[in-house]
Amino acid sequence: MRYLKQFIIGSSSIVFLPFFYLAQNIKLKTYNYYEYTLIAPLWFGIWNVISIIISEYLGLSTRIRFILISLITYLCATGYATYNNVYDFTDNQWYKYYLSMLIIYYTVWNIVIYNIEKIIS
Repeated sequence: MRYLKQFIIGSSSIVFLPFFYLAQNIKLKTYNYYEYTLIAPLWFGIWNVISIIISEYLGLSTRIRFILISLITYLCATGYATYNNVYDFTDNQWYKYYLSMLIIYYTVWNIVIYNIEKIIS
């Protein structure tokens, strides 16, 4: 039941709405906006479950858990986007993308999800 709660927190709309807004305003080359809206909630829900499993296994504090998972998910998402050339970006746009995604992932994990978990727990 604990993992289900973590999945629901990670896949809640307040978590992924910033990503929908950003994806709506950029060109996706390899998949469409509809597919993206199906993947994003699953992405955050599954990673939130993975983060709690890693935290329990390694004995991490909640703060360290979210810092670690924000970096892992940021690297996975930007690595996937770069390797698969998901966006039709110039070099300058890629650099802006990397910076904005770092800020957004850090904010989503360390402020939004962290506080949702604090309130619910």
